[in-house]
Amino acid sequence: MSVSVVIRTTKTLTPQEVFDHLIKRGEQIVITSDEFPSAKLGTHLKALRGIEINEEPEGYEVRVCSYASVADLQLFAVTIEALVDLTGGRAYLEDDDDGEISNIGEAFDEAWIEDQREFSCNVIRALIKHSGSPIVMYGMFFKFCIGAEMYHIFDMPLNGAYSKKQMDKLQNYLCSIQWCFAEKEDTSTQLVIASQSSDKEGQTISGILIQDGEVKPFDYISVADFLAIMDLDDETCPPVLIPFEYAWKILPPDLFRPIDEWQYERIGDLSVEEVHHMMDQARHLQPHDLHYCPTYPGEGWDEEQNTVILTWDPDNSDVSIIEHNAQIPEMLTNYFCWDVHEYKRAKWGDRFYLVKRGADETGIVMSGVFTSQPYALEYAPGCVRYYMDMRPNLIVNPLAAPILTIESLSGAIPSFDWSGSLSGCILSSEDAKKMEDLWEEYLDDIRGQIDGEAINAIEVNC
Repeated sequence: MSVSVVIRTTKTLTPQEVFDHLIKRGEQIVITSDEFPSAKLGTHLKALRGIEINEEPEGYEVRVCSYASVADLQLFAVTIEALVDLTGGRAYLEDDDDGEISNIGEAFDEAWIEDQREFSCNVIRALIKHSGSPIVMYGMFFKFCIGAEMYHIFDMPLNGAYSKKQMDKLQNYLCSIQWCFAEKEDTSTQLVIASQSSDKEGQTISGILIQDGEVKPFDYISVADFLAIMDLDDETCPPVLIPFEYAWKILPPDLFRPIDEWQYERIGDLSVEEVHHMMDQARHLQPHDLHYCPTYPGEGWDEEQNTVILTWDPDNSDVSIIEHNAQIPEMLTNYFCWDVHEYKRAKWGDRFYLVKRGADETGIVMSGVFTSQPYALEYAPGCVRYYMDMRPNLIVNPLAAPILTIESLSGAIPSFDWSGSLSGCILSSEDAKKMEDLWEEYLDDIRGQIDGEAINAIEVNC
């Protein structure tokens, strides 16, 4: 998403001529690309995303991307004026023949700037709610990640109204980290995991590496598709790769602190032993297939996934009905895990349904996919259960919203014991397909009731 203006002209310029003109006007600019076809620049210490000047067949294009800072948007307007002054050309919004801009100052005034910021804030907010994942954007110097946690930290709830004051705070912080980490060393690599399927793109890797008996130096962990931890000195120690969004589960808080939603600054010395410990912790988070993308319940049938039925009785559980309902608005910032009886068959990427039993309304109150392999935890002295991490795509308050009841489930899929089975039993393939059909119908029925309070959901695409 971006805004662009094309200056139509036959006069040719060098990027340096544009830069010099801006400097003479008093702009304090930093240049990250000084050659066409795409020159890039931003305001010193205030740029978040910067702007681009692109060479076009009919002249030049000035482009600014969404979530740009106030300084980015101001520089966007000033650069358009500079190109018009230098070339004598005419400016057109989005290269529209009917969109000639006669007064650049009026077209891109303070009101326009704030409209752009509000629009960007709300679009990113909607994308986060829709996908359930942070949005990664290119900044002036490196990528930054915005998601539900960042919006929460800066008091910008996903279901709330736009606040200029809070947007200022968030963008000022994001600008500060762009400039703070501009010269620091990250964990990005040139390695890409190629897919055997021609229709899938390669997966990028950010790596913590042991080499020559030491941890390879880095200042911060930079975002990629996967975080890799590798001991290049030990061929008997297999590398581990986990989806980047789960890096927080293995990073010691005394050695790392968050930069944004997904990236982390290293704040302490990291030993080889500590990296090996992180590798051990991370192994249950690694998917069997690094290119596999699990399908959420209600989004269609996927024969690669098992369907696991989890059970919950609030009267006999560590999780009360009050705690469950409190998690609904915070679904995208909470951590979930559950014990799985058939853990030897369950795997990363399988789908689950959580069935409430006991008093009051009974039925499905959560659905989603597992984001770990099974792992053992001691829940009482000498007693071990196997748990799996979860990522919900829907949570329901059974006391305030309609649910798919045990009665309905028993009628549609009578071969499964919905009232007595242990938590974490796997449906047969035939019953799993029926369950998917039932869930698609249910999601279609409750679509208009998803309010983020009684029902919260992501990716409801039936």
